[in-house]
Amino acid sequence: MNKKGYTRKSCAFEIKADAKNRMVEGYFSAFNNVDSDLDRIQKGAFLKSIQEHGPESKTNRKIAHLAFHDVTRPIGVIEELKEDEKGLYFRSKMGTHTEGEDFLKMYESGIIREHSIGFNYIADKIKESKLNNQTIWDIQEVKLWEGSAVVFGSNSETPNLTNVKSQEDINKFLEEYNERMELCIKAVIDCKLSEKFNNLFHLELEALKIGYNSLVKFEPFNKNTQEIDEPKAEKEEEIKKQEQQEQERKRKRLYH
Repeated sequence: MNKKGYTRKSCAFEIKADAKNRMVEGYFSAFNNVDSDLDRIQKGAFLKSIQEHGPESKTNRKIAHLAFHDVTRPIGVIEELKEDEKGLYFRSKMGTHTEGEDFLKMYESGIIREHSIGFNYIADKIKESKLNNQTIWDIQEVKLWEGSAVVFGSNSETPNLTNVKSQEDINKFLEEYNERMELCIKAVIDCKLSEKFNNLFHLELEALKIGYNSLVKFEPFNKNTQEIDEPKAEKEEEIKKQEQQEQERKRKRLYH
């Protein structure tokens, strides 16, 4: 186990926005979900942080509502933060500065659909457990610093081709990509966001392009029998590697 220091985890629960009152509510984190790090955050993990640094605490260093985990980019003030059965619920009032306005519009339009928390592990609050014969880690307490709005997850570029077993599975990926493209189009047409957010939508469209290309190249079906063939691990790994390299080249061209 190597779980030390600061880390981040995402959550994609429903978000509600009230533009008239500049309020946004949703969840920064979900309980009992085993993530890619094999961590499972337990109910109670945030109670101490809320008590010490929540909106009702007396400290000036309160848990922040940020954009993309950037401490120089607060977008609102958390007015309510609590645990319930689902996870870590929040209610925030968006700021009247440019980024506060931008993110309020993106929340209202459905462009922001995910949140991510920034926290530190606490060594003696991590317990090894078993789930379906696999070792996982129950996170019983963390030191929470912030909750962030994110446009799309860090692993959204390519579909997990091991889950593609039929044309129906492919159609599900295509429907998701179509929805994401519609959100980008809506943002460009309706939201009148600050110019710097163009880079975010550029990256999102590049990610969608790679995802589409992955599905186009993927051949899960035997052409003679129409039965499903498992993709070879070597071929799949090579495809993913090429896609990651292409995405990295595009990111470098965008920012340099």
